[in-house]
Amino acid sequence: MLRKGLLLFMAVILCLLQSGCWDWVEVNQSSMLTGMAIEPGKNGMLKLTMEVLNPAEAQRVQSSSGGPPTLLYTMEGKSISEASSRMNEMVERKIIYSHIHMVVVDESIARKGLNQIIDVLQRSRFVREDVLILIAKDTPASDVLKIMYPSGQYSSWKLRMQIIHFYRSWGGTPKSTLYNYTDAILSEGREPVLAAISVEGEVNNSENSKDTTSSIPRAIVKCAGSAVFKEDKLIGFISVPDTRLLNMIRDKITGTSFAVPVDKKQGVATIRMDPIHTTMDVTLESGRPQVKLSIAGEGHVSSIDTDLPLDTAAGYRQLEQMESNFLNEQVKSTISRVQREFGVDIFGFGEYMNRHHYSEYKLVKQDWNGHFKAAEIEVSSRIVISRSDLKTRRLNKPDVGQ
Repeated sequence: MLRKGLLLFMAVILCLLQSGCWDWVEVNQSSMLTGMAIEPGKNGMLKLTMEVLNPAEAQRVQSSSGGPPTLLYTMEGKSISEASSRMNEMVERKIIYSHIHMVVVDESIARKGLNQIIDVLQRSRFVREDVLILIAKDTPASDVLKIMYPSGQYSSWKLRMQIIHFYRSWGGTPKSTLYNYTDAILSEGREPVLAAISVEGEVNNSENSKDTTSSIPRAIVKCAGSAVFKEDKLIGFISVPDTRLLNMIRDKITGTSFAVPVDKKQGVATIRMDPIHTTMDVTLESGRPQVKLSIAGEGHVSSIDTDLPLDTAAGYRQLEQMESNFLNEQVKSTISRVQREFGVDIFGFGEYMNRHHYSEYKLVKQDWNGHFKAAEIEVSSRIVISRSDLKTRRLNKPDVGQ
C-alpha cells in the first residue's frame, strides 16, 4: 500500500514538472509594443499607429546594422480593439502590450471624449496603470512617434524620461498616467488634466536614421503644458508656467525655480525651492466658496543680477518678502485665468471640500464648477531662503581687488 502511494505521488510530481504554461509566447515570435498614437482616420474610422521595438537595433549592439530602434505600423478600424487585432495583416509577430510606455491621443479625438480609449486600456489585463496618456497639441499624434534622435533612444522611451525629469526638476508637467486620469474622473470636485506635447521642427527630416548625425535635432517633441478636461472631453490648454503653479497648488511638486523680479531695471533673483508645500482650506460663506491657500517653502539663491545685499539678514528678509509677494500674485493669476477661460475646477478645491466639509459641499455639488467660477481666492506665502551658495554679492568691477 505504501509502495502504491509513493508511485502515485511520484507520478503527480512528474505531471506537474512536465506541464507547460497555457498562454506561452515564444520571444523570437513576438514584438514588444512601446508606444501608440491614436488619430482620426477616413470615413469616421480610428487610425492606430503602433511603435514596435526592433530588438536587433534598440541596444546599439556591435552587430547592429544601423537600422531604426523601432518600427511603426498603422492600421484603421472602427475601434481601437479592431485596429489592434488586425495589426497582423502587416506584422509577422505577435504583439505584446505589457511594456507599452505611452498612448498619444490626437487633440481632435480628445475634444470628442476619451471614454472609448480609456475603456480599452482599462479592460486589458496587459496594460499597466502607469502608462502615460498624452495629448498631442497642434500636431498629428503619430508625428510624436516618427522622430528619431541622435542618442539612439526610441521616441516613447525618450519622451517618457523627458516628462518624468521635467516634472521632478521644474514641475512643468502634470502627473499623466492612466491611474491619475481615472482617479480624477471618479473624484468629486476635480476635473482631469493630462500632459500636452507638441512637435517643433521638420518631422519629415527626422524619420531616417541618416538624419540623426547632426548635434542639433531637426525635430523634437516638447512639453506644451496641460490639457484641461470637463468630464472626459478636452476643452483647452494651459501653459507650462501655469502647469507648474497647478502642481504647486495641489501640493504635487518636488522642487522648482522661480525668477523673482527685484528691481525696476528688470533685475531678477532665481530662487531654487526645495522643498515647497501648499495647504488649502475651502469653506462656503453665503453660498460662495472661500479658498485659502498657504504656501511654505525653503530655498536658496542660485543666481542674482542686481546689487541686493545677501551678506546681511535684512537682505535675506527683503528677498523672502519679494518672493512671497511674487508667488501670491502668480497663483492668484493662474486660478483667475482658469476660472475665466475654462470654468472647471482642476485644482481639487471641490474635492477638498467634499472630504472635509461634506455637509456644505452637498449644497453646491450639483453645480460645483459654476460655484468654482465665483470662488474668492486668498493666498499667503511663507518663504525661507537658507543660503546664497558660494557668494553673497555678485561680481562688480569696483569690488575687484578689495
